[in-house]
Amino acid sequence: MADRLEELYTELHGPIYRFLAALTGDPDLAEELTQETFLQAILSLPRFRRESSLTTWLYAIARNQYRKHLARKARKPPAAAPSLPCAPPDQAVEAREERLRLARALATLPGAYREALILREYEGLHYAEVGQVLGGSETWARVTCFRARRMLKEAYLRLEGG
Repeated sequence: MADRLEELYTELHGPIYRFLAALTGDPDLAEELTQETFLQAILSLPRFRRESSLTTWLYAIARNQYRKHLARKARKPPAAAPSLPCAPPDQAVEAREERLRLARALATLPGAYREALILREYEGLHYAEVGQVLGGSETWARVTCFRARRMLKEAYLRLEGG
């Protein structure tokens, strides 16, 4: 069992961290919440009912850890992704500004829309898995992601000044 937990940690640390980093915008906080997620998973493993995959279950735990954090502290906007390596300076600045604008637009989305979009688009979960993590159906996840994309586009265009 300990080998399986270590294997699971090795396999899923990156995706869980990226999910939490996209939600928090703070790499240090994301790492802390990732550690709390895996600790909670270890403590809760005997109660895992196998109604979903371990991956989906871990994303749900990560989401709960994030929500617990929000209950304790004010939410911060997501951090921008690092600039492109070896890009000409003017292109790197433009790309950085675009990513920053996208991160700001993403931060304006209501929680469930932002979470659904991150899980689907950034983490590549299937709609059924997004629904499981967020407590909805596959259809709910599809509709939520569709609406989230539309809201993200509108927010991005507002920030862009167009």
